[in-house]
Order: sequence, then C-alpha cells, then structure tokens
Amino acid sequence: MVKNKGNIFKLLVLAVVWLQLVFWVNYLSGNEFFYKRALENRKEESYSGIVIEKYIDSSQHCTPMLKFTHNVSVPLENSFWDEVEVGDSIVKIKGQIYVNLYKDNQLKQVFNYNIYFQNLKERKSRK
Repeated sequence: MVKNKGNIFKLLVLAVVWLQLVFWVNYLSGNEFFYKRALENRKEESYSGIVIEKYIDSSQHCTPMLKFTHNVSVPLENSFWDEVEVGDSIVKIKGQIYVNLYKDNQLKQVFNYNIYFQNLKERKSRK
C-alpha cells in the first residue's frame, strides 16, 4: 500500500510539471503566432486620404479611429493615432508594413508595424 502511494505521488508531480511545461510552451508560441497574424493583417490593409475626424469608437473596445474625406474610417494604434491631426494625409499601401503620415504635403513620420509589434512582444516577454 505504501509503495502505491509513493508511485501515485511521483505520477502526480510528473503530471503537474508536464502541465506547467505545456502551458509555458503554449503561452510563448501563442504570443508569437498572435503578433505574426496581426502583422499579416496590417500588411493586407490599404487606405489613404485626408483626415477629417479623429475619434474613439466605444462600440469597438474604445479603438482609436480616423475618418477620411471619402467617408472611410480606419483603426490605428494609440501611439500613431496621437501623432495624427485633422487635415493630415495618411497613405497605407497593401503589402507594405508601414504607414506614411504627411503634414503640409511633406512626409513627417513613417509608422512601421513590424517595429511596433516587435516592441509589444518584447514588452510582453519582460513581464
């Protein structure tokens, strides 16, 4: 009977260690997959125009949005959205990983999604 309890305890410890290992591998690879998928989704977007409105869309989890002159609205990341002003021009070409911001017809900033998602991954891994 005592020998059985020892084997059950060892099996239980092994199962707990195995579950922890599976959790960590899944957690780390899941984040990598999430950011790759998010980058691919952003690469497929295409939009351009003059910004006529900046707003927070409460129906979309408080997503920062820009509305263009041709009545199209697009979501943007907070850090880039903060830099944009009404009257600025934005150009995002399908297949590219960056967005160009023009102020007074001059290129003022390039927002690179690859760098953005890489920074998010690094911040997440430090926690």
